[in-house]
Amino acid sequence: YRRCWEAMIALGADVDTLSWFQELLNSHLTVDTAAFTQNAHSHCSSNLPWFWSIDIPRDTTSKSWLTEFYCIHWLHAKGVKDQWEEEEELLASEFQWAINFF
Repeated sequence: YRRCWEAMIALGADVDTLSWFQELLNSHLTVDTAAFTQNAHSHCSSNLPWFWSIDIPRDTTSKSWLTEFYCIHWLHAKGVKDQWEEEEELLASEFQWAINFF
């Protein structure tokens, strides 16, 4: 990809094309395990690299795999949210049970 990107620059690709196909950095290729760890607290700060969000409206209408990816990601995030809400409810009940016991 990097050689192709450099070739596009050498061939004089326009600004729109270069903004579409950005430079791929090593930091884009790292994996943030917080996005995949169920009990991680830093889900909101984890962002996907730029290449996962290229032209989302057109990609989701033409590629069912990307739609499926977003659905799975959303369902996983909803499951984590529901798990934390249940945990909060259980903790509140356990505190009340402890107070009632004494």
